[in-house]
Amino acid sequence: MKLDKQETLSTLFANQMLTVVASYAKLLESEITAPQYYMLQTLAREDGMTVSQFASLLDVSLPAVTNLSNKLVSKGYAEREMSEADRRQVLLRITDAGRAFEKRMLDKYKELTSGMWDGFSDTEMDLLIEAYRKMSAHLQSKI
Repeated sequence: MKLDKQETLSTLFANQMLTVVASYAKLLESEITAPQYYMLQTLAREDGMTVSQFASLLDVSLPAVTNLSNKLVSKGYAEREMSEADRRQVLLRITDAGRAFEKRMLDKYKELTSGMWDGFSDTEMDLLIEAYRKMSAHLQSKI
């Protein structure tokens, strides 16, 4: 019985993830790719990351991250800056244009999810919050 519920939840979660990814892809309007947007979101939270840090975070090669960051820089959403602590390291930083783009994307996301939780009671939302925290912690432990 428990295995059936776990399989059902895993299937529902996978379907939800596919729907979220497809919805996000539509939001991006082909201006930037999902990995570039992930980098931009990360820079909005933790400004000043190296290409090596992104390569580790995304589990991709340094040239792949360089390619992704080149596109963000060429669009004016990010800039490169020499690290003051170690002149050999180059930091990626979000620009004002990048912050403005990130804000537009967050506004679109809020529009997309508007009303999604309206049919839920406070108790149901509390249970979902706890469930998502546990799921996120589990997924983070796998990274």
